[in-house]
Amino acid sequence: MLYDMLKICVSFCFNLINICMGGRLPPFGSAAVIVEDDGRYLVIELPRKRLAFPGGFMNWRENPQQAAEREGKEETGLTVKAENLVGFYSCPSTAWWNMSNLSFVFEARITGGQLRKNMEGNPRWVTETELRQRLDAYTLGIFEDYQEYRERKKNTHAA
Repeated sequence: MLYDMLKICVSFCFNLINICMGGRLPPFGSAAVIVEDDGRYLVIELPRKRLAFPGGFMNWRENPQQAAEREGKEETGLTVKAENLVGFYSCPSTAWWNMSNLSFVFEARITGGQLRKNMEGNPRWVTETELRQRLDAYTLGIFEDYQEYRERKKNTHAA
């Protein structure tokens, strides 16, 4: 809850500065990972029972793949290797409490570590059925793209 409040405050300040600058500030860069293992998906359960893929904002001098791997580790305790870009997504701000961002989403695999809670939420494994029931529309669209990406990859290897 405290973390959500902090994110809202930062978003409000950023949006206020952006208005003062005539809307010329670029979107923030973010990155996330989709980890699938044995028919289950690694997610973060956020407050109010929301689910999200592990990810977050890029740091200065960090490329999207590095950010995805770092965020995966920070949010889950697991070391992940971001391998292939599933896609990139523009998410314009729709309200004072969120910021515009450009997000890079990678397919990833676990290379080590141990699952642990963090201040943002509780990492856990969920089935595709649960994932589809609990993702917001934006993240569900990303998941659908991942499903298409996985099918193309499977067909390419089979050919």
